Amino acid sequence: MNENKTSSIEKSLIILETLSSPPYEYKVQELVQKIGLNRSTIYRILCTLEEHALIVFDSHTSRYKIGPGMYHIGSTYLYNHNYHSKIQDILAEISDITKESVGMAIKDGNKIMSIFEIEVHQPMKLNDLPGKYFNVNKGCYGKCITAYQNMNYINQMIDNQSFEKTCPNTLTSKEELLKEYALIRKQGYVMSIDELGIDILGVGIPLFGREGNIKACVAVAFFREDGWEKKLDNFKDILLSYQNKLESNLP
Repeated sequence: MNENKTSSIEKSLIILETLSSPPYEYKVQELVQKIGLNRSTIYRILCTLEEHALIVFDSHTSRYKIGPGMYHIGSTYLYNHNYHSKIQDILAEISDITKESVGMAIKDGNKIMSIFEIEVHQPMKLNDLPGKYFNVNKGCYGKCITAYQNMNYINQMIDNQSFEKTCPNTLTSKEELLKEYALIRKQGYVMSIDELGIDILGVGIPLFGREGNIKACVAVAFFREDGWEKKLDNFKDILLSYQNKLESNLP
């Protein structure tokens, strides 16, 4: 990074974006190595962000992480977009039935972002935290929401980026993606098997607005175990049974 050509605001945003990515907490030196800014610059910005509660410092680990001020900003985002608290109650109900993690993502601008996540108690967490961004080539959220965009957007989006094969079933070619999007539109639901990680599975459904446009995707995610194929099909049916109820609570 050319530090001299990067404004203070841009540096602050880069630090916040880094703290919003795994492992979600960093020492100063770790930020220096990851971002490429000098230590004094990063420390000065961290102090300013901490003063405004946008980040907090953990004295036990000597690491910085996102603070309550960012939660306030995120809550304001949800308020401005009129997302009903009822949706979160419905997601919790689905999670209680499936005994698995359930969440919802939306498309805002060119970003597909998680806004609600109900995480069940498991030995390992799926880490689909609210505010996390999702790629268009893997996972239920990214594939489902992209599948229902207009074809001009889809073609332009695919042509303007390359995709890395991070897991066994991650889709990387345009042909694969267009075929997958067509399948999602045809069947009305999406599945993700070993795309985001080995043994990480998911099934999701699209949610449409009153004008018939895609508004969101709700998905159940879980780890592979015996009988996983039956669970995927069962969870798909459960989600579809809640589709109308969820859509009626969309803004």
